[in-house]
Amino acid sequence: MTLSRTTTHTTTVLGALIAAAFALSGCATTTGAAPSPSSSASDEATATSTAGATVTGTGATGLDFPVPAGARSVSIDFTCEGVGHYVVEFGDAMAENTSPISGPCGAPAALAWPVDAKTQPSIAVTVDDGIPWTATPLFSTKEFVRDAAVTADCAAFVDVYSALMNADQGYAQYKAFDAATWTARVAAASSQLAALAAASRSSLKGPLTSMSHTVSTATEPGTAQAGIADDVAQIGAACNANQTPYFLKAEFGG
Repeated sequence: MTLSRTTTHTTTVLGALIAAAFALSGCATTTGAAPSPSSSASDEATATSTAGATVTGTGATGLDFPVPAGARSVSIDFTCEGVGHYVVEFGDAMAENTSPISGPCGAPAALAWPVDAKTQPSIAVTVDDGIPWTATPLFSTKEFVRDAAVTADCAAFVDVYSALMNADQGYAQYKAFDAATWTARVAAASSQLAALAAASRSSLKGPLTSMSHTVSTATEPGTAQAGIADDVAQIGAACNANQTPYFLKAEFGG
């Protein structure tokens, strides 16, 4: 069995994306005074926040991103100009079991990550060539809190989506079984997906429900994943923002 990491698409190898972010040429500068502690507006009266130096760049760039001692979380105000999309990775996502976060350029975004002793003090930004971007961090001693309902739905989604992927790949690509087996596999996954959508109490309920409806109408062998890309993208974005990335379980091709 092969594990594949996924973000907002069917399967995404984050290592390649991260390597590209560092390899592509670009220029970057760091501005701002040395970080200074200030009172945090968090619910925890004892928590403090530390404003980091603003980092700016053009194009895809990877560079150092100092982390103050005692930090447990970071919120990065990120902007990139023009059209297109960005991918921002804080630290080493593969080693730290966190996730890069992606989105469209043109509007400010607040991107958050946990911080611990394993966190690498670095940032990698992937945008189109010539696109300027700015990242301003605010570190806090307050621990990053994952939404428990989102965490549970992301964990349960792994088996459902893996089953659909394996049904299509096993039938169409690897010729491992016939149409009747594909139908049985998809029916089982569809029932599991419907139950997950009905029980969901998180922000994933909408895309899970939409995806469940689409999958339930799939009758042509090899098309279990047809028409679900937008729903999968929404689910992936929510899991990534919650820093609970999921791994698809590939049955074939390992």
